Amino acid sequence: MNVYRLEAKTDTRRLLTNLFVLARVPVSVAVAVVSMLGYLLHSPEFSIALFATGFGSFFLCAGCSALNQVQEKRTDGYFSRTMTRPLPQGYMSSKTAIMIAVLWISLAMSFYAMTASSRTLIVAAMVLVIYNGLYTAMKRRTPFALLVGSIAGAMPPLMGWVAAGGSMFNPLILTNCVIWYLVQIPHVWMRIYIHKEEYLSRFSPIPVSYFVLMHQKMLMRIWYFAYVCSVMIFALVCTWGLGVPSLVGTILGSAFLAGSMLPLTRLTSFYLFDIASICILFGAVLVQL
Repeated sequence: MNVYRLEAKTDTRRLLTNLFVLARVPVSVAVAVVSMLGYLLHSPEFSIALFATGFGSFFLCAGCSALNQVQEKRTDGYFSRTMTRPLPQGYMSSKTAIMIAVLWISLAMSFYAMTASSRTLIVAAMVLVIYNGLYTAMKRRTPFALLVGSIAGAMPPLMGWVAAGGSMFNPLILTNCVIWYLVQIPHVWMRIYIHKEEYLSRFSPIPVSYFVLMHQKMLMRIWYFAYVCSVMIFALVCTWGLGVPSLVGTILGSAFLAGSMLPLTRLTSFYLFDIASICILFGAVLVQL
């Protein structure tokens, strides 16, 4: 009897682990938090719609991740970073993963419907088309697919903003989306840079295989500087005044400009502070409001 209980516990633990990896929970939680911050940026008050936005964004990200892992089941088995995922390991079938993805995406749409803003459903559909459609189809064909995929990654604050009733074309939220767009690309490129030999051996169309190594470093540094400038512009211009956000943005911008002088291999860990800088900026803007 104890043996059966032990096996049941093991199976349950493995199922939860597989679901955790399939949903990429840390990423999904981050997306949920950023979308809620986008909501608060427009309407700084706690409500049911705020939490519905957060849960919707979590399940949308989880569903997109699950669907993406089905789409890339074969190629995920080639790389050490992804070969331990449930589908390449055979812990879960593609059919099961698709059913879970559909369930999570349906939950996301249900939560977004609770915000009483039809534009959240439009943004969610855009995320699905861009990430699981265009980006996934392009990434094995061109090293610049990330430029398209990052558009979907920049939409969480916009999702929260429109859920709160904001316009999709407001300069404040669009500038913040630009920040999120800029921070993703060099972060991913640096991760690829560390494992470039493995990617090149699999004939993966990454920028390293198309540029001289020195040019690759220069490109990532230029992109990093663009991100830092966008943070400072968001603080100095889009808050329409010199106050707490401007001070925070200036200090953080100066710190990250100094950080960009670090050796390339150390910049990967330095990007953890980039995410924190955006959250701090959101908090500073809310204080200012």
